[in-house]
Amino acid sequence: MPSPLRSLLCSLLSLWGIVSTQGHPSEGWEAKKYPCVVCDSLVESLFDGQHFDEACESMQVCDFLAPHRDRVLRAFKGVPGGPKAWANASSALARDTVSRMVCEGVGLCEAVKDMAITSTGIPDVRVTPVYASKGYAYVRVSLIDDASAAEDITTTPSDLFTYSQPFRYRWTDKRLSSGLLKVAPGESTKVTIQGTDFDIYLPEEGQGTRGVIIADPCFSGKWVGCQYGSTLQTLKRITGFINAACENDRSEGGIDFWMILGDNFYDRSGELSSQFFSMLTAKAKSKIFAASPGNHDYWVGGSPLISVKGKDQFANGFMQYYAMDAEASKEDSVNFLDFSQDPSKGGLSKLKANLPSAKNFNAYFKIGNLAFISYSGAYDDKAVQPFLEEACGWLSGQGDVVNAFVIGHWNDGGLGCSNGMDVPSVRSKMESIEGKKPC
Repeated sequence: MPSPLRSLLCSLLSLWGIVSTQGHPSEGWEAKKYPCVVCDSLVESLFDGQHFDEACESMQVCDFLAPHRDRVLRAFKGVPGGPKAWANASSALARDTVSRMVCEGVGLCEAVKDMAITSTGIPDVRVTPVYASKGYAYVRVSLIDDASAAEDITTTPSDLFTYSQPFRYRWTDKRLSSGLLKVAPGESTKVTIQGTDFDIYLPEEGQGTRGVIIADPCFSGKWVGCQYGSTLQTLKRITGFINAACENDRSEGGIDFWMILGDNFYDRSGELSSQFFSMLTAKAKSKIFAASPGNHDYWVGGSPLISVKGKDQFANGFMQYYAMDAEASKEDSVNFLDFSQDPSKGGLSKLKANLPSAKNFNAYFKIGNLAFISYSGAYDDKAVQPFLEEACGWLSGQGDVVNAFVIGHWNDGGLGCSNGMDVPSVRSKMESIEGKKPC
């Protein structure tokens, strides 16, 4: 791309940053909080042929990067085989190691440390609520395992999984197997997956229920600083807390569900998520689970302005790993995810033009006497409003619901959240939907 055109693009991106965030040029984002991701994004731009100054302008991080300029360029020019060899790599992911080498060498990325992982050896099973228009007496049961696994998956019932494919686009070392399971609300339903029993309990409609909801859990500083991850032993303590909360049956004070509402382990490539879930018990994995994506689940650096099109997951790994039964499944419960957008193709990632369909994250469901309406603030009103109207119509007919929750990640604008799509704004918007009381 000619230099004048690059400069024009940088200016347009800066203008977009100002306009899209209601006057906040950097979307409330600070480069100094994310030095590793900033450096990685810069190095990728250098591999793509941009000059240092053009790259930092497009990311709006020149003030932060200026003191590191000479050291970064020296390290970049000194990569094994030379920059040209890596610029021709098959993908950005293929040169991830050398990009990391540059950034660790100049002190902007932490050296990755091996973590003490005490795996339970339990298959990585997810039990998620179904899209409520399908009825109440179902859950979606999914297994995430190694895409290269040669053995057949054994389940009871034998026809439990109607979908089984390697992950698409991101986290492709994993495989997702999934299917709907009819259950008897108020009773335990046992399934067996790879030799392990999972007792699934969905409360009766209108029955009192309890659960745990967390967000923004971190335990590794691989991409984003996790200041207290090691000091507070967050991996051990969060998994220990979830396991303890799920240990007892509901009659003994145990919980019925748990959720993670975004920035799930600040994970770009999937290994951190696998480490966390490997430490959970069969009882924890048997509980109803739900997730809603946050900004770091789309762009590990927290903002589309420093996204790397060939590396960031853009919530593609997220939507397969957590296997929510969302709006995309309405017409096809077998092929229940919408893969129509390849994140490495499409428009500019800085303009959020390569995100998966919002329908992969729009979901409304009920657990006992609680209702939940879940969505992602990364999308604009046009992509979400029809879903909200549908959800409100459903909620107005749920007389046994004592509390309804709008769940999402963003509590304010910026950081990739579209205008007016933070949770407080969406909650207010739903109150004004005509003819859909009690929204």
